[in-house]
Amino acid sequence: MEALNEVQVCLDEYLRVASTSLSASTPPKDLETPFSQYNSVNFVPGPKDIAFIDGVVSDRNSQLLGLACEISRVESTIWKLANIRAQLEESRSHVRQSMLTHQALTSPARRLPPEVLGEIFYRCLPRTPYITPRDVECPMVLTKVCHYWRAVAMSTPRLWSSVTIHLQRVTKVEFRPGYDAWLAKAKSVPLAVRVLNDIDASDADSICISSVVEWLRPLITRCGDFWWHGPSLQGLFANVTDPRLERLRITSLRGSPSVFMPGPATYLRSAYLQCLNHDLQSLGTMTLPWEQLTELNMHFALFSSSVFLHLLRLCTGLRNVTASCLCADEEQLEELRGTTPGSIINYSLRRIEIKVIRAGLDLLFDALVLPALEELEICFCYRERDAWPHVQFMSLLARSRCPLKKLVIRSNKNALSYFAEYKQALPSLSIYTAAPPS
Repeated sequence: MEALNEVQVCLDEYLRVASTSLSASTPPKDLETPFSQYNSVNFVPGPKDIAFIDGVVSDRNSQLLGLACEISRVESTIWKLANIRAQLEESRSHVRQSMLTHQALTSPARRLPPEVLGEIFYRCLPRTPYITPRDVECPMVLTKVCHYWRAVAMSTPRLWSSVTIHLQRVTKVEFRPGYDAWLAKAKSVPLAVRVLNDIDASDADSICISSVVEWLRPLITRCGDFWWHGPSLQGLFANVTDPRLERLRITSLRGSPSVFMPGPATYLRSAYLQCLNHDLQSLGTMTLPWEQLTELNMHFALFSSSVFLHLLRLCTGLRNVTASCLCADEEQLEELRGTTPGSIINYSLRRIEIKVIRAGLDLLFDALVLPALEELEICFCYRERDAWPHVQFMSLLARSRCPLKKLVIRSNKNALSYFAEYKQALPSLSIYTAAPPS
């Protein structure tokens, strides 16, 4: 540092001495000669003048050589100072890194208990409940920060309790250990598993399918939330005794969905069944503990209104039901007409959302008694001018004496004229002709 101070003093002295010439905006006076004034005019020197001018040129040449030497020395000094600066900047970088390293040792994040850090990690997971394992996303990316974070992440079961499984990969045995290792970290935490049945049926043999089913069954036993998407696999739920399932979701784009849940399935409360290319005319392909369900979603190309009533009779603990697309042909209408009015009573149902395609809504209203109903949403598909069963709806309200708070009627203009009467009957009722505000 002392040597650098000396260099600084010398530079200051040098700049003070040379400041006049270095900062001048016009040529210095000591460079002027009697001939300087002829620089911009046509002047022809005589023989004596030429000798004098040659002497000036020789003198200027000597001065240029001296200045070139001086510039060279300055450039050499600048280069050396640049090297010194680079070394100083490198030293500064090392010092800063050392400071940050030691400062990090006292960071509050280092003093977080593992269970608190694990909770933070859990809140970093993707919002989807079914994680697709990727190295650049949580929880995998958390294991690459440091040894401590890796240890905490690996010992936090909830981080590994959710996964999306592609069956096309599972058919290849080398992929299964990866899924097994992922789910093993979940320990005893109930799993949330989405299975995508993307197996090409033309390439899969019976042995391969059987192996996949046998591998899946233990996972279903551990699941609290299970979503099957794609064609059914025969025997998938066989030998799964009293699974921990709380939520079951089955969606399919083709074929008839089949759900046979053996055993009591004590914990199952929510079921979501969807097959938009299949008509549901009976529950023959489904065996579920209907009486203990509290939430039910049923979506099919056509959904028999008779089956819908049968479900409301079976699901005695149901609170929320969503169904589409309800319909009734002539045979089903006759069956509905044969239903005793008010014979289907559900004391727990609070919310109904249905999409109606064909006639029969009036007969549905006639059959039901819903003392706990708070929300009713009905959408008429395709035909906005279908008749609105006003008389049957009022009879349902009078029969049920329900605390209806929200009524949504979409795509039906005929219902508009009755809204004032509904508001008079139920002053606290909110009525919407489109989706209610969130």
